[in-house]
Amino acid sequence: MNQNQPIREVQPVVIPAQYFVFGPLASAFFALFPGFFTFIISNMIARSFDPVIQYGLIVYVLSFLGFMWLMYLKCFIEPQKTVYRIYENKLEYSEGFLNRQQRTVVFDQVVDVQLNEGLLQQTRGAGSITLTTQQLISTGEGKLTNRSVVLSNIPNPQEIYDLLRDLAIGE
Repeated sequence: MNQNQPIREVQPVVIPAQYFVFGPLASAFFALFPGFFTFIISNMIARSFDPVIQYGLIVYVLSFLGFMWLMYLKCFIEPQKTVYRIYENKLEYSEGFLNRQQRTVVFDQVVDVQLNEGLLQQTRGAGSITLTTQQLISTGEGKLTNRSVVLSNIPNPQEIYDLLRDLAIGE
């Protein structure tokens, strides 16, 4: 087979449940910080015995909507911009919508291939595949660990897992 032609090209699927379940939870949590900070600052500027909650609520709601928009981009737009290309000896991928990242994983360096099908992923027939390489990276605590590459929300995960395992490990 021609080395320049991929064996398989895979694009992640969109899983709306991830947005509708985790989006509001994460947005509500992260919006607390700017909302609470604005509430504290507005009370320091205003009279001490007359707390002003409106500014904190306005900033909280705007922050919540902003975080929901970022989650929308992450869940719905990023999968459209992500492509995994599987060759006989390597995996090339490009991902990201604001910050584009391109990487190559050579199968000679892969020591483990794992398949994970989460509950929300199963609703769309998807899963995540993790390739663990021999390359060591620092965890920042003076410890070393193997670099891992995760292919998220892959359609037909068992089929892609079998292909990657055969190419990388040869089982």
